Amino acid sequence: MTKPIYDIMKCHDGATRAVPLINGVLVDPTLPKKSEVDEKKPKKKVVSIQDRLQNKVEDFISAVEGQADDFVDSGYKMKYDPYNHLLELGAKAAHARKMRPFYVDCYNELVDVYNKDDEYVLEAWSHLKPKYHKRMMDFYGIIVDDLDRIIKNSTAQRKPRKKKTLSASRLIKKLKYQDEFKKLKLVSINPEKIIGATELWVFNTRYNRLGVYRAVNSVRGFSVKGCTIQHFDEKESVQKTARKPKEAVNVLNKRSLKAMLKNMKTKEQSLTGRINAQTILLGAF
Repeated sequence: MTKPIYDIMKCHDGATRAVPLINGVLVDPTLPKKSEVDEKKPKKKVVSIQDRLQNKVEDFISAVEGQADDFVDSGYKMKYDPYNHLLELGAKAAHARKMRPFYVDCYNELVDVYNKDDEYVLEAWSHLKPKYHKRMMDFYGIIVDDLDRIIKNSTAQRKPRKKKTLSASRLIKKLKYQDEFKKLKLVSINPEKIIGATELWVFNTRYNRLGVYRAVNSVRGFSVKGCTIQHFDEKESVQKTARKPKEAVNVLNKRSLKAMLKNMKTKEQSLTGRINAQTILLGAF
């Protein structure tokens, strides 16, 4: 048995003592073990997806409230476009859904102030003249409307579930249409939704024309060849020029669009079936 060799060294705990020399290396018995070191290391904080989402929502609200302050400083005259502002900041439908309750509360509070329904709230806003109450109410109303628009447009662009034929993507491969029209805050639906649908609503952004295609056969529905809608009823498919385009496409559901087209006083025109780069695909039903 080999006799252990010792030598003198200053140890980790500050004391000088004799320690064993193993393979030419002095071994300090006071050094902490690796497991003890690992236990002392602070664990890295993991930020959850929901926390990150909430942090972004707070950033977006801060940015919008900054615009609200600018609106007040401008004497309630500044024009503000929440839709495009939030999109430029990177806001998505998930953020808009979380922001909406906050701005609905702001809007409802100002409605109470405007209608003089709540004395407590009215006192909080008493520093403003009544005419400015309405302007602030309209300001927050536009924010709520644009949040709803962001949420709806996100749903419109979502790919449909695979209910229709697998060839839908091939059929619309060469279809040219307008993806987005920022002036009226419109985005086209996924064109695959056209295949098999029986009603297609379109809006020509160059001539401000609202139109509807109706299928000849309600079972087969539409198809697409190149840039042309196939199997539509030429007599029932019509369009009209919208004198107030913003109002015409304000609500994008089947019932509202049908009522809006019916109430337009402009001349009814036939549709050719051609879809081009100035055509927004509003909805397929």
